[in-house]
This record gives sequence, structure tokens and C-alpha cells, in this order.
Amino acid sequence: MINPTLTLKDKALAGAMFLRNYAAMMADTDNPMMVLSVEPHLIAADAIEQVVQENTCLRNQLATLQTAADPAKESAEHTCHTTFIKGTRVCLKNSPQQRGTVVDTRTSSPAIDRVFVRFDPPFEEDRWVKTRNLEITPDK
Repeated sequence: MINPTLTLKDKALAGAMFLRNYAAMMADTDNPMMVLSVEPHLIAADAIEQVVQENTCLRNQLATLQTAADPAKESAEHTCHTTFIKGTRVCLKNSPQQRGTVVDTRTSSPAIDRVFVRFDPPFEEDRWVKTRNLEITPDK
């Protein structure tokens, strides 16, 4: 039995090591059916190790992306990714002449993201706007 105090990554690597050791034992037997099943065990062990390695790489990339999205956040693990990061120039979809700059972001529910937009004068006052009502503008 694998130690329950290990992390998921360590459990996966322990399972891969078990598969490799079991395949080595099967390769030493005289039974041809056991020898045939050595290769699938080794392939499974390789796949587990590759998934663990890719998962580590993807976690690092995600942390980098989240930190870039909101560098002022203390913990990058709690930052959610949005295309409307602070400083992004936006306009209203239904009124493209009303342009502004994103000042803050928040998620009120999984389906609704809102951003606080500081609109350029002489338009309306700054306010929270649903992201579905905004478009990114290329100009600064």
C-alpha cells in the first residue's frame, strides 16, 4: 500500500516505480504470457512519469500567468485569469465611443465577471461593468 501521507505527485511516482519493478520481475520468468505483459507495464510507467512532469511544468506556467495578470496579488494561487487586466483600454460594445481604462476586477459568481472602468471624459462616471458588455480597444 502506498503511504497515505504522500502528495498525489509522490503517489503517482511511487506507482510508476512499482510498475517498473513488477515489469522487471515478470521479465525474469519463464512464462511467455508474463514476458509479453512487461512492455505495457513499462509504457504505463513512462506515461505516469510524463504526466507528472507535464503537470509540474503547467503549474509553473499557470503561476507565472496568474502573477502577470495581477502582480499586486499576494498569492498567485488565488488569482483568476481574465482578459481584462488592470490598465487595459476598453469600450462598451453597444456604445464604442465610450472608452475607458480597467481599474479593478472581481468575480461575483462563476458566470459573471465585472471590471471597474474609469471612463474618459466627458462620458459617464466610473462604474462596475460586466465583462460581456466590454471590448478591448487597441489604442492607448
